[in-house]
Amino acid sequence: MGDLEAARKARDPKILPKHWVMMAASGIAIEGGTVLLLRDLHGFWAGIGGFIEAGETPDEAIVREVREELGVDSTVVQHYRPFIAWNVAQLDDPVSFLLFPHRIKLSSLDLRPDPTEVTDLAWAAPEKLGEYEMLPHVKALFQARLPEWLAG
Repeated sequence: MGDLEAARKARDPKILPKHWVMMAASGIAIEGGTVLLLRDLHGFWAGIGGFIEAGETPDEAIVREVREELGVDSTVVQHYRPFIAWNVAQLDDPVSFLLFPHRIKLSSLDLRPDPTEVTDLAWAAPEKLGEYEMLPHVKALFQARLPEWLAG
């Protein structure tokens, strides 16, 4: 068997099952000890964020997402360690998310949410986060990382 044929065989999903990882960027905006949350079209709360498009860096992706979702510019002021959420979609093939969280500074607090992406926004006190309905992997991220974000 030649090298090319061996490489193809090694990549055959029947021999080596693939695990898909989707990459996303998130922005943590904190003002006066509160965290900005957005509610999506399905009614779930999360931070600002979205998928990283081909050719984008995570920094570029979050700046774009803030502009699209909130209608304001932002600056990345701190990078946090990545977060991985394993098997979050209930699909035939396992799908996970690799999230690149960033502390961001909004250019303005005059936010204009895009109604095609955001149904509501809130500045939430850390002790009130449990009152917001979040997907399990988002809740896990906030529980694990909020102390780090507030300290920084």
